[in-house]
Amino acid sequence: MLDFVQRRLTLRHLRVLEAMHATGKLSAAADLLNVTQPAVSKTLSELEKGLGQTLFARSKRGLHATVLGERLIALGRRLEGELQRSSDEMRTILNGALGELQIGATNAALPQVLPDALAAMKKAHPLITLTVRTHALSDLIGELRQGRLDLVLARLPPHEMPADLEGQMLMRQPEVLVISTQHPLAQQRHWSWDALQGEAWIGHLPGTRTRALHDRLWAKLGLPPPANQIVCGDAMLSLALLRRMPLLAILSRPLARFAAQQGLVRILPLEADLGLAELSVWHLRSPQSPWVAEFKRLLASAAREVEAA
Repeated sequence: MLDFVQRRLTLRHLRVLEAMHATGKLSAAADLLNVTQPAVSKTLSELEKGLGQTLFARSKRGLHATVLGERLIALGRRLEGELQRSSDEMRTILNGALGELQIGATNAALPQVLPDALAAMKKAHPLITLTVRTHALSDLIGELRQGRLDLVLARLPPHEMPADLEGQMLMRQPEVLVISTQHPLAQQRHWSWDALQGEAWIGHLPGTRTRALHDRLWAKLGLPPPANQIVCGDAMLSLALLRRMPLLAILSRPLARFAAQQGLVRILPLEADLGLAELSVWHLRSPQSPWVAEFKRLLASAAREVEAA
């Protein structure tokens, strides 16, 4: 088995496994790969014979990867990601850059910490290409594990992260309640949740952790969630809405401070901390490039400055 893996296992084998996993059928996998079904069957048979293990179980519902099959599929995804990443990096270097850093980030890092670190990195190394992706967190973690990203910045408890990832806490980001400066109630001296509940709010997407914690906060207050809401999951869109409309929102403190400095909101003195996790930076446990180590240092420095402000 080990000899087969070392000498004969190829990307072609792994791509066939991925196609079978994605489609659940030999014929559909063949169509996806633009080959014949006998070719797919032959590749699977060659793999299972060489490894001495079954890689897919057959059932009325189609093909399902075994434990070993899933491990090989994960390996294939990681190798494909690293191959694509290496190709992109070579293209970048041939175009005159020193290298490339691929960063994934959620809303929590976008207002200040990430931009400050990006600016510092560019100042120190003008010829390094910095790429930022802002997909859903689950997609970012998948791309990180596949080697398509070097780092991911997110608010996620360490116990929920895969064991093959390593994290570093950057800063706490407790939530605060804000009101648009143009809101008729913005200049009041006293506020209550009861009075504000009937106003227009920015809400969060159903099914997200933040939405669940918002709902729990309202339940704790003994009030139903606001009926008048614009629901969105993007921090920059939230700021744009707060600029244009009389709204209330619960934002992370760094984002709220940023918005207050821009004259968009007023921070209200009502307890609104939802208990979300700290902002952290995550990467694979395998050895990292010097660019990753330096960017982590710049992120930590930017986070300290934001917290001290």
